[in-house]
Amino acid sequence: QVDAAGKSVTAFLLSDLGIADMPHLRGNLLFDWDKGLMDKFAADSGDDAMGHYDNTAAGMDLLWSWTQQFALADNFFPSAMGDAPSNQLYLVAASDNKFSFSVQPFYGPCNTGITAKTPYAFPHVGDQLDAKGLEWAWYHENYGDCAHYVPQENPFQFFTDTQNGPHIRDLTAFVTDLAAGKLPSVSFVQPGPLHSTHPAAGFAITHGLQWLDGFIRQIQNSPIWPTSAIVVIWDSSGGLWDHVPPPTLDTEGAGPRVPMLLISPIAKKGYISHVQMDDVSILRFIQENFGLGSLNARNQQSNDLRDMFLF
Repeated sequence: QVDAAGKSVTAFLLSDLGIADMPHLRGNLLFDWDKGLMDKFAADSGDDAMGHYDNTAAGMDLLWSWTQQFALADNFFPSAMGDAPSNQLYLVAASDNKFSFSVQPFYGPCNTGITAKTPYAFPHVGDQLDAKGLEWAWYHENYGDCAHYVPQENPFQFFTDTQNGPHIRDLTAFVTDLAAGKLPSVSFVQPGPLHSTHPAAGFAITHGLQWLDGFIRQIQNSPIWPTSAIVVIWDSSGGLWDHVPPPTLDTEGAGPRVPMLLISPIAKKGYISHVQMDDVSILRFIQENFGLGSLNARNQQSNDLRDMFLF
């Protein structure tokens, strides 16, 4: 591709584990996409947009090992052409209220920028689980610590019926609940900036990959492991190049591909799924597993995760 200076940039192996953040809001991703030509990444985000890591990068070898042991989806797309909160909202509600732009929840804590004009009231998977009498929780690292908490990454703070409620917990409660044998049937886990592998100049992604490795091992070493399914996703491609044009799922997306890992004793081992999936596919898996209905028409457009399981 050609960067903003007119220089040709070929895909290359990155050695810098602390690359700078790249523009990746909806307008940037639409520019990168270029009506399916996928040819504006370097022009928009600089030469690093054409870079990638392999298993020689510190910490990336840990991620590589998990993918080799369990299942990887290589045709997984963020549901929306945008950044948080859109894909978090699709994950739990199959909708971002038709607003694929970065906006903070109507409810605090720690709101500092543009917030949603009204609270959201449309149905989400938490409502469905409550109606079935099933426990669920959104565990968020540094919840309410405004120096390290990212409000737009917490979708349940957008909804009147869940904001600041008992289903939203700090990540420290996950360890407590796991040790006490009280982990909910469905647990969403959102790491903070230090552990999310979000690019930041001089800030190595190694921290996040080591955290993820330890988190998975913690579950593997617990009594719940035999019946667990850990789904690992990223909410946006972050401006990094991909050659595959995302499908048009609705007016909001999808966005450029991201990896998705399924780590479970009932996952296919060393398997790569080529089935088209997106964030709503995970929602469908939860709904099918617990006998929940569909939330809306968009809910049914996505394939589920069954291709990655042994059953």
